[in-house]
Amino acid sequence: MKRIQKIAMFIFVVFTCALILTAIAIAIAYAKFGFPGAWGGLGFMGITGIGGLAQLVFKKDPEEVEYDERDHYFQKRAALAGFGLAYLVVVIVTMGPFMIIGPNAPITTNCLPLICGAAGLTNFYAWSIAILTQYGWRNKNHE
Repeated sequence: MKRIQKIAMFIFVVFTCALILTAIAIAIAYAKFGFPGAWGGLGFMGITGIGGLAQLVFKKDPEEVEYDERDHYFQKRAALAGFGLAYLVVVIVTMGPFMIIGPNAPITTNCLPLICGAAGLTNFYAWSIAILTQYGWRNKNHE
């Protein structure tokens, strides 16, 4: 398994665990406190910061060729997939209320960090899924 696959799998697992814990925390907080208090469950999304340690956990192997033309192509396609999906999330989240509620809807600026965070998380999640899909999800020898 290449280093980039290990990093992508690590990010995928960490983000999936964070999403599941966040959904559980929001559901429990909603049942106990109602909806304004349920937003406190979003704090579990901070676990996704562990994904940034993947570069340190999986060190470069000095004997292995790190990138070839195919790896560069896969990285480029994964980056485009991440950007495209993040852009789609921003468009849906910003234009959805405009289309449903109308142009005179009172939306606070408290939603802006949520939109930015959702776009960033979507970018990394889509990148890791694209990398794993292109290389294959299991440890395969592609030589």
